[in-house]
Order: sequence, then structure tokens, then C-alpha cells
Amino acid sequence: MRKVRVGIIGVGEIAQNFHLPIYYKLNNVSLEGVYDINTSKSKAIAEKYEITKVYYSLDDIINSDEIDAIDICTTTDSHAEIALKVIESGKHCLIEKPIAKNINEARLIYDASKKSSSKVMVGTNQRFRYDAMVLKNFVQTGEIGEIFYVKGSWLQQKRGKEWRQQIEKSGGGVLIDLGVSLIDSLLWICNYPDVQSVTTTTFKHLSDSVEDVCIGSIKFSNGMIATMEISWSLFTSKNTFSFDVHGSKGSASINPLQLFKSDGDIYQPIMNTDNLSNLSIHKKSFENEIKHFINAILGLNPIISTPEEALKTMKIIDMMYQSSFENKTIEI
Repeated sequence: MRKVRVGIIGVGEIAQNFHLPIYYKLNNVSLEGVYDINTSKSKAIAEKYEITKVYYSLDDIINSDEIDAIDICTTTDSHAEIALKVIESGKHCLIEKPIAKNINEARLIYDASKKSSSKVMVGTNQRFRYDAMVLKNFVQTGEIGEIFYVKGSWLQQKRGKEWRQQIEKSGGGVLIDLGVSLIDSLLWICNYPDVQSVTTTTFKHLSDSVEDVCIGSIKFSNGMIATMEISWSLFTSKNTFSFDVHGSKGSASINPLQLFKSDGDIYQPIMNTDNLSNLSIHKKSFENEIKHFINAILGLNPIISTPEEALKTMKIIDMMYQSSFENKTIEI
């Protein structure tokens, strides 16, 4: 069996909790290298996951002949610099969301990926939830008719100070942190309709630097409208990620997964998300995402969650920030 030789750049929370344990268990992957600015952390991770080599510079791991693909799990401010170097080296690349700190950096990555034969994927794990995939299927097969209204919500309790609340590292607050996944899922589920305008309001309660609550709406050229609430500070007893999709023939939702049709049919699977922890759903979505990336490198499936799609998401985020700053609706 051919194995994809993977190198990890950045061994913080996302790498340790999700990416590394998944790669370690895959039979078609060998973890060949790790790099982090914290060398002692790199060494500890290498020992834990039997990683062949600890690298002491970014350029060394990117240009290593012993690595086929690089997984970028660093802070957002470094995504563009690293991704551009990886793509230039000819290696395959998985970029943890968001693709970059702003739309200009995202466009640079997109342009580089178009000129390269490297497989470049953006880590949008929420697409790989089983319930999100079923919801998309309901929409694609016309089960609920023509979509006219979508409501999305992601509420997460975040009280500690961390790099995501430092605008120079993150590029923004909860909108770019959680909103990027919510908007990506919305576009993906609804087949990327053209955006007409956005209206957004943000609030800062946890810090003076970045927003921790974002309430927004998006109007699409086909007449569809979407509303969303994204927060680190609105009260919730547990982290919630949910979608309600309303069409001319019925409605569907996730968390829990449900389908209600105007002809009276109701679909509510016995094994629903209410019976699973959010963490187990989250972990499985990362597993599906990383397996997809590896299989794409092996030629078993095409890449989904491309830089081109990420650029469309970043364009909406850019418009939403502009709407909030200028306190007005932004037309595209």
C-alpha cells in the first residue's frame, strides 16, 4: 500500500486534538516530520506520535524530499506565507480554516494553486459532518423544493484570552473564526448562489480588539435569504452548530437532523445528533476531512473545499466586516 508522507507545521490545539491522532491511525499515512516554533513541543509531539523527524526551520520541512504533503495548523496570520511556500515547492497542502487572514491573502493562495499541480485543500470540517452531508443531499435532490430561507447558528463559549482574540494574528474575531465555517457550509449546501448584499452587526464584550457576537443576513440573487448568529459569548449550555433550511416543499435541519415535508412526511433518524456528543460529531468530521485529503492525493477522489471556494467565503466575510464597520448594507 502506498503511504502519503505527511509533515505537520504547527502543533497547537487543533493539531493535537484532531489532526495528529487521525493521521497516526491511518494505514495509508506516515508522519514524517513536524515543525513548530516551540521546539520542545515539537520534540514531545514527535515522540508521542512516532514522527520520524523534528525540523528546526520552516524552509527545511517545506523543502524536504521525505515529505509529500504539508498540513498547516498554525495561527491564521502565517497561513498565506506558509501555504505559498508549500505550493511553490510542489507539495500537497491542507490549510486549516480560515484559508488566510483576509481576502487579499486568500486570493494569493488561490492564484498560486491554479498554477500548480499540487492538491490544495482548505480544512472546513463542518462539511464532513454526517448530518450536514445528509442535509445537503435533501437540498440537492429537491426533497424540500426551492430554497428560500436558511438560518444558521454557531454559539460557542470562549472566555479565555488566546491568539484568536488578537486581531494581528487572527484577522478578526468570531466572524472569521466560526463564521467562516458557517458561511462555507451555507454556500456548499445551497450550491454557491450569487450574493446580492449583506447586512451585519457585531458586538465586542470580551475584548476591545475583536468582535465576539455577529448577527448578519445575506441576500442572494436568486431571491434566497440567509440569517446567521455567531458568538463566543451569547449564553448556551453547550456548543451548538445548527442549520434550518426552508424550501417550497418542506424544511430540513441539523442538530438534530430532521426533515419535514409539506405532504406530511417526517424523517427523524433514531441515531440522531442529540444522542451523540458534539465532540464525537466534531472528531468524526475531522476524520472524514483528513481521509478525503489523503484519498485525493492518492487519486481516489477530487479535492472538495478548494481555495476557489474559500475565496468566495472570504469575500462574504470581507463584505460583512465592511457592513459592520460602516453600519450599512453592502451591495456586491
